[in-house]
Amino acid sequence: MRSGTSLLALLISAFSLPSFLLSFSPLWGCEGESYGAAVWQIPELYGQLNSPQLERIASLDGHDSKIRSVLWWPTGRHDKLISIDEQNLLLWSLDTSKKTAQVQTKESAGMLHYLSGGAWDPHDVNAVAITCDSSIQFWDLRSMTKTNSIEHAHVRNLDYDMKKKYTLVTADDESGIHIWDTRMLNFPFLELPGHAHWTWTVKCNPEIEGLILSAGTDSAVNLWLASPPNGDHLTSESLESPTRQVDPLLNSYTDYEDSVYGLAWSSRQPWIFASLSYDGRVVVESVKSHLPRK
Repeated sequence: MRSGTSLLALLISAFSLPSFLLSFSPLWGCEGESYGAAVWQIPELYGQLNSPQLERIASLDGHDSKIRSVLWWPTGRHDKLISIDEQNLLLWSLDTSKKTAQVQTKESAGMLHYLSGGAWDPHDVNAVAITCDSSIQFWDLRSMTKTNSIEHAHVRNLDYDMKKKYTLVTADDESGIHIWDTRMLNFPFLELPGHAHWTWTVKCNPEIEGLILSAGTDSAVNLWLASPPNGDHLTSESLESPTRQVDPLLNSYTDYEDSVYGLAWSSRQPWIFASLSYDGRVVVESVKSHLPRK
């Protein structure tokens, strides 16, 4: 791997989808810089002493600006992918048996807009949230149209709660973390303190509702357990008041020497996570001892 971006993609996709992984980075050729991504299959070891080679399944070509994110639908369906570059949103159809990937639909954000990432709703295969300039945009993949937005959100990263519908977690441009009900976007319903410096990324646990990891440029990874007020009974009236500030910090992992930019939960052991810091260091940790006893 030649870039932190590619290493981050490999870390996240391989840790969360054990059979497949993604890589993406700028490529240099005789005509200058080009942009692409690839889908790889991780072979089974079958007791072999030497690790077999990764198998390249398909290439995601056709981008004309830097790729910011490549997304699997998080519930385990592997025939659809989304790639997001600085200008476009692309929905791909992947055929692993034929080792091909075809663009199903493509939509431009427009010349005056800058896309920086996104998250695919695990509860709705047709819904994706995208960070665009200072806003969050919600898109319907069937019509490739924007359905809603949060303006002036100024977020660096976002993720959906895998276990609770309508719940979106965002890492603010500065230090905080906001949790939103996507049915009522006037205000976030919870605000977490975040980090001492910029909060760079957030990841929701695949099995435990409200369990959130965050990482930032303060060289720390924080573990949170956040629950919405009154369970599922949020109302528009409850969100008209100022956002509720809580501090449900379970633990702070501070054994890092540099900023932490990447996080991934294990899909097979949901109490295990991996982190990637700016210096290329990958750390695997367990949260089991910090979870509240039932």
